[in-house]
Amino acid sequence: MVVLGGGGVAGIAWATGVLAGLARGGADLSQADGFIGTSAGSVCGAQIACGASVEDLLAAQLEPPADSKEQPRAYSQAEADAQNRKLFDKVGGDLKAARQRIGAFALRSETTAPEARRDIIASRLAQTQWPERWLGIVAVDVDSGEHRMFDRTSGVDLIDAVTASCAVPGTWPVVAIGAHRYMDGGIRSMTNADLAAGAQHVVILAPLGYSKDNPVSGHLLAEIALLERTGALVDVIVPDAPSIEAMGDNVLDPARRVPSARAGLEQGLACAPALAAAWNAAP
Repeated sequence: MVVLGGGGVAGIAWATGVLAGLARGGADLSQADGFIGTSAGSVCGAQIACGASVEDLLAAQLEPPADSKEQPRAYSQAEADAQNRKLFDKVGGDLKAARQRIGAFALRSETTAPEARRDIIASRLAQTQWPERWLGIVAVDVDSGEHRMFDRTSGVDLIDAVTASCAVPGTWPVVAIGAHRYMDGGIRSMTNADLAAGAQHVVILAPLGYSKDNPVSGHLLAEIALLERTGALVDVIVPDAPSIEAMGDNVLDPARRVPSARAGLEQGLACAPALAAAWNAAP
């Protein structure tokens, strides 16, 4: 199982570079039997689960098309983490209450038109149908604060599921699906790796690292511990120093795609030898 975490357009580029580097080094994660994607990871997960070549995806990150629909947004991950620390303290550590407050903020925020945002997400995907290979996409209900993991049995359009998972509160519009409204799956967890419980081998790509400074969404260390308690072999790749510098603080800035993809490729090539043996030995 491959878990792909959130991290904006810079995170998509970095993860794509890592995937390409790993594949070149003999650890082709695109051949996994399943994927769990959150926010940026939902895009990467949908792309590779649908059969897109990691080399083609990398090429698109290294040479973005002139007619790209991507839109720059003012954003600071450090500021978002700081706000979540304040919120966590304000609600006394009640994560459900924190998520509901973030949901209320998302609902009252003025953002781009939902149709325009959906077009951006659609432009990232090679197909609109759910793949045969299992893919889970995580979003959070803005009203209840509970998460939902969409898959091909959910009766939900793939583009809508990915758009919901990528709906950063205050930046992108909430997504109505049926009687519910959803926001970014990273509000529950930047990675949601605990949802892979039961898998024998879990490889986690976390563009925003362990996010230990974000008590609302930074649960990766606890998720790793849970997976290991259930008997899973867990491998984690977080950005190294060059990748952190390449991605920058505004991970929603499309200008960070090229340097992030290059840094991810180098990191993936470096990580491949250690991962390849265990990955290829998996049944």
